[in-house]
Amino acid sequence: PENACEAGAPLWTVSAARLDQLSPALLELNPARVYVPLELLASLSALPEGETEWCASLPRVWRDRDEPQLKRWLVHARSLGVTGALAGNIGHLSLLRDSGLYIYGDFGLNVFNSRSLEYLRRKGLRSACVSFELRFSQIRDLRKPLPAEAIVYGRLPLMITENCLMKNSGSCSCGRPNVLRDRTGAAFPLLPAYGHRTEIQNDRPLWLADLGDYRRLGLQYARLRFTTERPEECPRIFRDYLEGAPARGEFTRGLYKRGVE
Repeated sequence: PENACEAGAPLWTVSAARLDQLSPALLELNPARVYVPLELLASLSALPEGETEWCASLPRVWRDRDEPQLKRWLVHARSLGVTGALAGNIGHLSLLRDSGLYIYGDFGLNVFNSRSLEYLRRKGLRSACVSFELRFSQIRDLRKPLPAEAIVYGRLPLMITENCLMKNSGSCSCGRPNVLRDRTGAAFPLLPAYGHRTEIQNDRPLWLADLGDYRRLGLQYARLRFTTERPEECPRIFRDYLEGAPARGEFTRGLYKRGVE
């Protein structure tokens, strides 16, 4: 593609797994966008106070029979003042076509090259999150016909299951924190997902605050992905990224340095 949407220092975006993570202290830091699961927005009568763009993130997995409910929720979200939607797969595009919302691409679209960005631009998307399996150098070298976003903080998703793992173990306890431990003792958080599914998260969060690399890749947006964090942790982590602070505990650099073998 001939056109390019290269940017200088990226703007900050935030995704939340729970409503209590969207505290006044977090919103006072003025993220450019806030992504909230659509099913959580459905429970609200008003959006929290904050100078930001509110976006609904659609369920990663859904079935045809879920479409009427999702469309009702989208109408409600727009009535609250939500102006954008985060599409995680190609099936979301037809669902959002007549919603009146701006469409942004999530990591599930597996953007790995410039042609995929150009394809999404032609489909009407306003930005897209690149794959977190890309190296920094690959992101830098992308020709960006669409504003690009990358996840720079948070537990990265490893797997989403069709059935609730906690229910399959005998009793459903989705409402409280749960982990899956491997033979080394590493604890992988289990997050409830739409349709009574489970999304398994990495045992350690991605941490890039003290690396300047991601700021020099031509990205338009850098996303802080909050999953298991307590409400008071979220603004602290945001400020750490603003200041370029080192990690406070165990962390991973993800695949941005070593890539995929």
